[in-house]
Amino acid sequence: MNSIEHAISAILDNELTAIEHENNSDTSSDVQHISIIGGKRRVEYYPQTGTAFSNSVSGKYKSISIKKAGIKRAIKLAKSGN
Repeated sequence: MNSIEHAISAILDNELTAIEHENNSDTSSDVQHISIIGGKRRVEYYPQTGTAFSNSVSGKYKSISIKKAGIKRAIKLAKSGN
């Protein structure tokens, strides 16, 4: 199982939704990142680097970027908002 399949499996196991985003390049059509939806905030997870990113949620949460976070931390961010 590669890193993308592992990440999607973990997201679905936590009862969240995963949306794959492909590269818009002419040379590669691989999945570049995954959106995690269904928690308190939407999180973009980049499996190749382990980075989790989320935009701010007006009045609730600030924008956050966590390098080398890993899928478990990205899921926690999506579910808890922090």
